Amino acid sequence: MALKIEPPLAKSLGLHLVIVVLLLFGAEFSHTPEMVSVSLETEGEAPVSAVAIDQKQLNARVEQMQQERDAAKAAEEKRIRDLERRAQQAEKNRAEEEARLKRVAAEKRTADAEAQKAKAAAAEAKKVQQQENAKAREAELARKAKQQEQQKAEAAAKAAEQKRIAEQKAAEEAAAERARQAEAARQQAEQERLMQEQLAKEAQARSAARTRQAATEVERYTALIRGAVQRNLLVDESMRGRSCRINIRLASNGFVTQVGVINGDKTVCDAAVRAVNRAGTLPVSADPDVYNQLKDINLTVSPEF
Repeated sequence: MALKIEPPLAKSLGLHLVIVVLLLFGAEFSHTPEMVSVSLETEGEAPVSAVAIDQKQLNARVEQMQQERDAAKAAEEKRIRDLERRAQQAEKNRAEEEARLKRVAAEKRTADAEAQKAKAAAAEAKKVQQQENAKAREAELARKAKQQEQQKAEAAAKAAEQKRIAEQKAAEEAAAERARQAEAARQQAEQERLMQEQLAKEAQARSAARTRQAATEVERYTALIRGAVQRNLLVDESMRGRSCRINIRLASNGFVTQVGVINGDKTVCDAAVRAVNRAGTLPVSADPDVYNQLKDINLTVSPEF
């Protein structure tokens, strides 16, 4: 026969069940828990039959928790064993390193002692060798001094004879040299005179050629400048038969720095000035002599039809 539980009783029962489960799941177990039962009473009613948590599910959960606890304990024990093993290994390594360092230190002390002995022996041998070398140098210096004295005496006698011969030869050579120099001076003077005459002739010829070339270049660049102005000159019938004389000043690169009217027909003069300004830069020669004749040039402009 099914047990009928009223709503208030169901709430109380649910609350007690939650408390029991929390106690079971939160506590540490040292043995398998016994069956937990809950008795509920309500005022004015008879006791209700015990309601128990399903034993099978409870046992399974308890066993699972025990297994988890055992596994965690085993893992912790393994971790502690690993730590102990690593600590032992580290201690072993430290002891071995300490022993190695002691051996190295002992070997170094032995090596230093042997090196010190070798150094002392080498210093003593060097000192003895230096003393022997000093004695040998003194003996060699004495031998050389005696030899030098002998050589000086021989050299003095030889030098005296050589000096006499040299002075006689020098006197003869000096006389010959004076005669040679006199002849060389005469010949050089004659060559210089002939060279000066030749240079003067060549300079005169170059000057004449240069004058002719510069005149030709001036004419050519004057024609180029006139052509540049004519190309930029705007003409009409009213200018026919008329002309204007203008002055143009140029920079070394041909740039027009100034243009002015000297005289002539106003219409042609205005058009000529505009033509020069329109050109802006006129042909000039890179030759300084030619440029100097063209940098301030007077030009007659006549319209061409």
